Amino acid sequence: MDMPNRRLDRMLYSPAGQGIAAALSGLAAGLAPVSCVACGAPDHSLCRVCTARIRRGTLHPYPAQEGAGALPAAEPGVPGADPTGADPTGADPDLFVPLPVLAAGVYSGGLARTVLAFKNRGHTDLAGFLAPVLADVLQAAVTDVRRREGDVPLVLVPVPGTGGSLRKRGYFPLALLLRRLRRRRLLPAGCAVVSLVSIPTGYGTAGALLRRWNHGGGPAGASGPQKGLGRNARRRNVRNTMTAGMPGGLAGVNCLVIDDVLTTGATIAETVRALRRAGARVLGAAVIAATPAPERNTTPTDPAVPGVRSTGAGNGIARRE
Repeated sequence: MDMPNRRLDRMLYSPAGQGIAAALSGLAAGLAPVSCVACGAPDHSLCRVCTARIRRGTLHPYPAQEGAGALPAAEPGVPGADPTGADPTGADPDLFVPLPVLAAGVYSGGLARTVLAFKNRGHTDLAGFLAPVLADVLQAAVTDVRRREGDVPLVLVPVPGTGGSLRKRGYFPLALLLRRLRRRRLLPAGCAVVSLVSIPTGYGTAGALLRRWNHGGGPAGASGPQKGLGRNARRRNVRNTMTAGMPGGLAGVNCLVIDDVLTTGATIAETVRALRRAGARVLGAAVIAATPAPERNTTPTDPAVPGVRSTGAGNGIARRE
């Protein structure tokens, strides 16, 4: 543990430190007025009423994989899940079971505005609110994995950010939250955060885009943000953009993927693809928020994964062709 960081945390979170922080916040509000990102009330980036309301909505993480049509299959051994078709659980071998994903809350209203302000409007002060939200959903996801798998060591793998995102924002939002969790010892016991997946440095150059196109990725130039893209476009936008090292290099490693928002699942799916190609087992994922399921429904003409057709809109279940 980094001793200077521990001392700084003890100082910041002591009663005296909190008093000084409140005084400085009041001074800053007078010099540069701020308003609540959720309701617009003056003086605080997140007012007390919205803080309490949004936090109540994130206290009970829930399974969010239903209808996230781009998610990959769960690992064999998850009840009902066996992509090989030889299902030892006795469930229907044709049943497609997506990767389990737990979300702290629904990506709408105040929570959505808070996450957007933290990610895209420079409100790094909201990390203090969002870090405990992420801590709770990580704990729930790890507990869920260990209920299925036993007390296995788990590596928490964040979805990687791009160089363009860092240049635009000046920070990686997810990394900022995870550093805070590590400093405050809020990570689940027996888990370490390791950035096993990366986006190659040359990604975005003409040569890298051409290589990606030749290996089945999206068209050159399709490397922009995911926001505003449809399900298929999101999938193409990130396909074959990530790496976790040489095949077999992560054999025996059990992973839980972390992201901020689940929409279609395309970004998580690409992270999982890279990890599994390197030999890791990916046992689930955790996110701060997930878009409401009706917006993530699969349809018979837009299957969740290649070779799978949906059995009905919104159920997140599909059968193999």
